[in-house]
Amino acid sequence: VVAQVLSDDAFKAYALWMGASNLQGADAERAEALEVAGLTDGGYAARFKSHVAGDQSYSSEQACLYAIFDGCIDIATEVADAKMGEPYNNGDVYGVESWYSFNSYTDYDDNIVSIENCYMGGPEAVRDESKSLYQFCRQFDAVKADAVKTAIEQAHDAFDAAKAKGPFRDAVLAKKDGTSSPEVETAMAKVAALGTALSEAKTLLSRMSGTEQYNQQAQAVIDQYVDKTILATYQDLKQEAAELQQLVKTFSTEKTQASLEAACEQWKNTRKPWEMSEAFLFGPIADQQLDPHLDSWPLSQTNIKFILRGDWDWATEDGSSMGASTLGFHTLEYLLFENGAPRVLTSFIQDGKVTLK
Repeated sequence: VVAQVLSDDAFKAYALWMGASNLQGADAERAEALEVAGLTDGGYAARFKSHVAGDQSYSSEQACLYAIFDGCIDIATEVADAKMGEPYNNGDVYGVESWYSFNSYTDYDDNIVSIENCYMGGPEAVRDESKSLYQFCRQFDAVKADAVKTAIEQAHDAFDAAKAKGPFRDAVLAKKDGTSSPEVETAMAKVAALGTALSEAKTLLSRMSGTEQYNQQAQAVIDQYVDKTILATYQDLKQEAAELQQLVKTFSTEKTQASLEAACEQWKNTRKPWEMSEAFLFGPIADQQLDPHLDSWPLSQTNIKFILRGDWDWATEDGSSMGASTLGFHTLEYLLFENGAPRVLTSFIQDGKVTLK
């Protein structure tokens, strides 16, 4: 059920950006079956690209570029302060996102990839830097524009160094016992510096002055941002989540160590495009509250165990009675992983039932 709800939510994110008129075949049928709330004909992509005068959020090219910057600044701040700073400084291991799988640093680094894709003109494989926010800003102030690019590279390097020292959970536990991690503190500082550099580069948008030349350049940035970054990322998320749902279903039927490990690996594969979407959680993701449904944290181990002990009709359950803290990525993570590795089947499944300590 949890994997099915996650797959459905991932599909909704994709459909809401695409729009009903752009969904074909099985996607169109699925959207109709799910009765996707907020789905419009052209989707959020058309709204963002067209930025019609009178739209309270996106009334101009400049407003759209501000939104791109704001999404990047928000996730940089969240990674530095909330995802890393709060658990590390408070010694709160349960505040560490993705600690059951030891995927925390990968999550955070993928958040930086999300910023990079938004700023540099799309994912590296299809990137066109000539239509990037980076190049658009560079014509106004190369120093400020380049500072963001450098800060992105330094953040990636800092996470590589932190990963080499072990999982973030262990660094948090060590800090609680009085031993600081220079690598973690450097990573937090570099991500915070990236947020500052983005804020400085954002001020360059005031120089657009509404001229036709700048508006045309901005429109090219916006179009590529939507097509190459947002839609492509949500398409990947939709596909990976569907595969995850299938592998979880296979495990629930076969109950083998191999099928469990396959589901664990696919959880990580699915996690990646989600984390790479976190620089653009505005729009339908916020409007339809898909973020807390997909990525609620911290989860409730107590409620999950209560559900597992209960007498539920799983054939008809659609997740609506379970609550956000028992759905999404982290509930699956908790069920699949233990101490950074797939659970051991013989201790995980006893007498045909899931057993958790």
